[in-house]
Amino acid sequence: MTATPQTWRRARGYLPLVGLVAALGITACDDNNDDVVGIPVPTGTVATFRDTTFNFQAIRTFSMPDTVVQFAPVTGSPLDVPRTFDRTILDRVRADFIARGYVEDTDPQATRPDFVVLVGSTATTNYNAFVGYSWYGYWGFYPGWGWYAPGFDTSWGIVYPWYPYVGVTAYDRGTVVVTVIPTLTVNPLNHSVTSAWAGVATALQNGTITTTIVNNAIDEMFRQSPYLTAATP
Repeated sequence: MTATPQTWRRARGYLPLVGLVAALGITACDDNNDDVVGIPVPTGTVATFRDTTFNFQAIRTFSMPDTVVQFAPVTGSPLDVPRTFDRTILDRVRADFIARGYVEDTDPQATRPDFVVLVGSTATTNYNAFVGYSWYGYWGFYPGWGWYAPGFDTSWGIVYPWYPYVGVTAYDRGTVVVTVIPTLTVNPLNHSVTSAWAGVATALQNGTITTTIVNNAIDEMFRQSPYLTAATP
């Protein structure tokens, strides 16, 4: 289905999505992000997920790699996604966080931000977005990790606290995933970080796309997330 501003459907929060996942018949997976058994979430859906125990007003500054990373399949060849609208996606994500009162840290090497925003796009079909993976293998190029010593490497994984509730959630190629990682969730013993929020626009970059479609989809993530508001300094 070609996404238009009128066809983006809404799935607010992660608990309601449990019913959506069950209704779609998503049943099982293995350890690979690209090998998912079940029916993918339909295109044109914007969904948001959050850790309900996290206080989003306790964070204020953020940093953000200036790249939309493409999630490749564990096995097989990636189905590369056109990068025509990468700049639009990044600019809108950044602008929406700033509009909510968050402040971008332009020198995270010297000053630790309160959270890091990661933006990725699925370059495979049936991508299981919320299993842990080696995030540094994708974003290690970013020079803004200097705030953490002794430093990250590819042994570091990411934890999504809503995964036990939503289970396998299969997304099609070209799905945009925006992830918030609070820097205080760094766990040096387990070599992991924990996401506090994620916004998903299914198959946003798969098919006919315009600046308006991209901006509407990103804006919908924030519209569903009124708690994403920085405290007044």
